[in-house]
Amino acid sequence: MPVLKHELKWHMRFLRGWLIAVVLTVALFMSFFNAFNEGMDQVVKMLEGFPEEVMRGFGLEISSFGTYSGFLAYIYTFVQFLLVIIAVMSGMMLMGREKISKTGDFLFSKPVSRSSLWVQKNTVGFLGILLINAVVAAIIYGLAVVQDVEMEIAVRDILFSSVLVQLIFFLFGGMLATMRKRLRTVTGTASSIGIGFYFLLIIGRLLEEDKLSKISIYGLFDTAQVQKNGIETVNLVIGCVLATAFAFIGYQLYTKMDLEV
Repeated sequence: MPVLKHELKWHMRFLRGWLIAVVLTVALFMSFFNAFNEGMDQVVKMLEGFPEEVMRGFGLEISSFGTYSGFLAYIYTFVQFLLVIIAVMSGMMLMGREKISKTGDFLFSKPVSRSSLWVQKNTVGFLGILLINAVVAAIIYGLAVVQDVEMEIAVRDILFSSVLVQLIFFLFGGMLATMRKRLRTVTGTASSIGIGFYFLLIIGRLLEEDKLSKISIYGLFDTAQVQKNGIETVNLVIGCVLATAFAFIGYQLYTKMDLEV
């Protein structure tokens, strides 16, 4: 599969800088857990002085903040925001790269079907998401061992649910790329999507509106809730339906879209 190899090589170059940034961010914050936990009494006193709305908006749970999974849930709220932007960018760049470089006529004239191209490009995107999350998971579990921290099942749930969120946003980004006739850059669009949906999550938390939180997609697998209650079956089904819908629409548009030269 020459297209798969070519796209994978190109995509790995794109992900390299982002991967380093994410790994350094996770490693920096999670390496402070033991020092943070030792001063937990002071931290709790400080947090108790914060308004309840602020605590709720940022998903802060004092009761679980001193555990490794609770600390991770809070940190991962921001890490996932970055991962979502990367996922949207990946989807848009992979599915719209021919529009950006105006090479669609050359690519689609080769003896390979559009269906095959769509599958191979999405395969590359999925592999990229799995790579980033595998490295991040290795860092998190490795630091837990180094710091002699008891590992909890909630850590696994947080990491797995984050992969699902990224897959949904990746397919959403790919769908958007196929919907647009022209595509110049993707950074601004991806950042706007990531920020916009993240603010929906915060507003949903502040208003305690579960429906609004779920619309944000982040809220389907809110790290604070996943840490406390695990992955809810209803949210898992909704996430799978969204991913399937975005994939179906993206596929239909990609296989029928007009070429831009």
